[in-house]
Order: sequence, then structure tokens, then C-alpha cells
Amino acid sequence: MYMKHLQTLLFVFCITSVASAQIRVVSYNTAQFNGDANAMAEVLQAASDDDSHGFAAPVSVFLFQEVDVAELSILQGVVGPKYSLATFTDQNDSSWGGAQAMFYLSTIFTENTGLHADIYTGASRHADRWALEILGYTNKRLYLYSMHLKASTGSDNQEKRRAGAENVRDDISTLPTGSHIIVVGDMNFYSPSEPAYIWFTDSGPGQIIDPLGIGNSWSGASNALKHTQSPLLNQNGGLIGGGLDDRFDFQFLSDTLLDGGGFDLIDGTYRALGNDGNHYNDAIDTGNSSYFPGDTARGNALANALVIASDHMPLIADYQVPALLAWEWNAAENRVLVDATSTVDFIIRNDAPVLHTLAADILDVDLVAQGGVTGTQSVSIPALSPPEIVALPVDTSVAGTWNGTVTLTSTSPEAQTTPEVIKLNGEVIDHANASFSFTEDLDWYTYDIAFETGTGIQSFTVWLFNYGFDGSQSLLEIDDVTIPQPPIMFGGLSTTQIGSIPVLMEFSIDTDTVEPATYTSFLPITVSDENLAGELTNISMLTVRIEITTPIATCNEDFSNNGIVDVADILVLIADWGSTDPAHDLDSDGIVNVADLLIMIAAWGPC
Repeated sequence: MYMKHLQTLLFVFCITSVASAQIRVVSYNTAQFNGDANAMAEVLQAASDDDSHGFAAPVSVFLFQEVDVAELSILQGVVGPKYSLATFTDQNDSSWGGAQAMFYLSTIFTENTGLHADIYTGASRHADRWALEILGYTNKRLYLYSMHLKASTGSDNQEKRRAGAENVRDDISTLPTGSHIIVVGDMNFYSPSEPAYIWFTDSGPGQIIDPLGIGNSWSGASNALKHTQSPLLNQNGGLIGGGLDDRFDFQFLSDTLLDGGGFDLIDGTYRALGNDGNHYNDAIDTGNSSYFPGDTARGNALANALVIASDHMPLIADYQVPALLAWEWNAAENRVLVDATSTVDFIIRNDAPVLHTLAADILDVDLVAQGGVTGTQSVSIPALSPPEIVALPVDTSVAGTWNGTVTLTSTSPEAQTTPEVIKLNGEVIDHANASFSFTEDLDWYTYDIAFETGTGIQSFTVWLFNYGFDGSQSLLEIDDVTIPQPPIMFGGLSTTQIGSIPVLMEFSIDTDTVEPATYTSFLPITVSDENLAGELTNISMLTVRIEITTPIATCNEDFSNNGIVDVADILVLIADWGSTDPAHDLDSDGIVNVADLLIMIAAWGPC
């Protein structure tokens, strides 16, 4: 059943991935693909699905040892198409225990190929160094090393491992101070007294740290959880047996990944996948597995896959990413009225692109506002938590433009290199001012107009201005116009918001249905500022007074149009005597003369 040379195998497992920056690193000795490829695919999928130590997360980096170049395409098929193969080199390593391979999610990382290196570790083997830049962050990089040191006991083999460790540590020492480094592999260390283990973990430049404690014992049943080889008891095909009693596989870390903030190992997540601590010196599939609490069937299924996939157990660890500071404020909300009680809502977010709150550091930020806005506050925002809204008071005592700054200083490790200074500005505006005049502030006004009875529906308009408007004061809103008493009718407004152009209020009266009289209506008009902080409401008082008059009777002889033929009309006629003016030629004979005078005398008196 062991399938080392597979050309047409259809892999039904595909490692799931999402576009988040959660970092789950798996290191795994593939045993030169002497195991079952389908079982290995199950194991790798289980690494993404593993929630036994807090939460599930797609593996973001796979680091493999004992990879023969001939099996590289099969390994790509096992991890799935969503993973990118990092720089791969084989300096004849395939003939001496296999080369190193790394696959990563390109939704999380990009490889800096110029920083790849091969490092000789003895016994015709090489370690690989890769550099991954994490997306969504500025200048955040992980260095990853993978190696397979010389196996077997004996001082000669121990020295080969020590020399290999020395070469790797020398390379680590060349990296920039503060680098984030993960060193993994099948180290073949039998105890913490091994010279190579000591060489890696001794203090000084290039030191790397064992997350389970430097120098702590890993032998015996009491340390069974630490063991990674071998999940099978008896040799089977190309897989070495012996039971689970050795800690050959490691993920060493730089101190920058163990300092409690920023990029950091999440406490309690470093483990051997599928190891429940109850199978010391035994096959992992013996009896039941308690790796998944309360789900024996799931643990047993994983154990069944592990025992035929490889003769090593995968090491898995979850790493948090730094908090990611983000902020915003809505400039459109910062136009307020003079003397208003107003604040600017400044929003601070932790935008670390993760799917679980433990997968990113907490964002701690100190805020200081100065100038037109004031205030200080400290906030702490876990990943995936709602943003913190800091209300900053605005000085509205004087109308005009205000300017301020907000300084954000994060104390979260690696979230910020220098404080961020954000410039804010806004405007304090004067109140609107309703007036019935363009040239003076007129709040009370009587509009007088007269119409003759019997002349139909007569319309007229009254203007209302926003007095003194020049853009630095509020628009004037017409909230309500009192409906006039009949027979006066209200026809509506040309607008309800007044800036530099006045509103026209339309009124009318039907002169055919009213008697001659004076009709008066008192019309309070409710006005206000825009809907801004500090808005005021006022009343402007309009009185509409309409006089309906009786038409004055007229006749042709009444030249003065005063409703009566009298001396004034004779004087007009005599002044035009002898002319051909048709207005005064009453008999239309072409000349103003005695005949026209006689007609006027005959019409003497009221028309």
C-alpha cells in the first residue's frame, strides 16, 4: 500500500486557505515519501483543521524535510494548488536523506527570493533559509530555516550535527538585529545535552530558543507529549518503526517570537499533531486517541493516517501577528454652529487581518488631541473587536475655521515605529438669520396689497431672506408656515432651505367670491438653522393684509378719471380746443370744438 512513486494519483484532499494573516507553521519530515500519499494529505488537512489547542487556522507555511526532487510534484499535489512552492534547491541532497521544501500561502506572504540561502550542515546535507514578507504590513518579515541533521548516536554523528548547527547559527548571526526567525527540522537530537542543541540555544548572537524550555528533559513517559518519532511501532515499507519515544523534530525560535508581543508564538499552541501523550513507546494508533477532547473518533482517524503517512509526527505552532493600527474620522461632520456643544468622533481600529482574536496582538494606543480639538485617552483593542470611538470636544466659541492634531502612539510591540500625527480641521459657522428684507434685519413685516373685486384669482409673493448670508453661516430652513385664514390661500414655497437666494412664499385670493373689505391674516413662520449641533429655532412674523375695493365708475367725458364730469374735464377740453386729439374728440368728427363741449355739458355730474 505504500506509494512512493505516484504519477496518476488523484488527491481528494485540498488544504483550505483564506486571505488572513493568521500564521500557522507546520514542519514535517516526509520520510522521502515512503508512506501513503493519501494519508499524508489527510494529515496535512488535519493540520489546518486542528482546533485542539485553541482554534483552527489554515496552515500558512509548510516546511518539509526529506524531500526527494523526484517527489516534489507529488508533494505539491498533496498540499494543494493554493500553496506556492518557495525556492527549491537540491545539491544532491536527494541522494543523502532528501532536500528541504517550503510551501506557503501567497494570500499571506510573498517570498523574498533574493534572501534564499543554502547552508551546509554536514553528511552531504544542506539547510535552506527562506524569507517571507507578510502582506498587509510594512517591513514585516519572517526568516525560516529547515534542515535534516545527521542521524544516529555516537560522538562522530553528534559532532556532525554540532558542526551543522554552528553553520546555521553563523548564518543567523548575519541577519538584522530584531529579526523574526523560525528554525525547524528533523534535528535527531537525543537529549538536551547534545552539543548541537547546546550550540543552538546558548546565549549570544544567533541564539535560538526551544519553546518547551532550554535544557528541559524530553525523555521518558512523563515527556511523551514532546515526542515526534516514530508513530508506528514496527518498520513498515520504507518507514522506520520503534514507537513514539524520541523528540527528533523541533521548531526553535528567535527571542523576538517569544517576547510577549507583536509577532509571537501563541502560548500553548506548540505541539506534535495527533500526539495525546498516552502512546509512549507505542504506535500512535494503538487503542484510542484523546488528542481531540471529547471526539475519540476524530482522534483515531488522525492516528490511523499518521501511522502510514510518515515515520515522524508533524510539529505545529500558531503565531500571532502584530496589531495593525487604523483610524478614521468623518470630516463632513465637523461643520458646527457657534457655541454648540460638539465633538469629533475619532475612530481607532485594530485591523490585523486575522480570523481569530488570539491570532493577533492587542492594539494599545495613547491618543492626544491638541488645537481646535482637545482630549487624551488610552485604548486597548483586541483583534476582531469593534473599534474604539474617542469623542474629542471642539472649541466652538468663535466662528471660523479650526485646526487641530491628533497624535496616536501605540505601545503594542511592532505595531508602530513612530507616533502618527493626523491633522484635523473643521468650521464653526454663525446662525442663520431670517429677514423679510435684503437690506435690513426685519423679523416682523406687514405685506399690504389691494385688488378690485370681480377681477378673478389674484396671486402675489412675499420674499424671505437669510440676512447677511455669505457662506460662513448656516442655511436657513423653513420648518413651517402657518396656513392663512380664508379667503387668503397659501400656494407653497419655492424652497425650504435658504442661502443667498430668498424663498418665495406664494399667496392668492379669489376676488370673485369676496365682498369689498380688508382681509388680514397673521402668519407665524417657524425657521431654524441647518440640522447641525447647536441648531436654533425662531419665529418670523408675517402679516398679510389684502384690501378688496369696488371698481370706480368711468365715462368718456370724465377725462380726469375721478368718476364725475365737472369743471376739471371742461378745462382739459378747452386746453385741447381745435386739436384733432381723438381722446377729446367726443363726437369723432375729427376736431375738438363746440359740439364736443355740448356733449360734455349733457353728461354733467357723476358717471
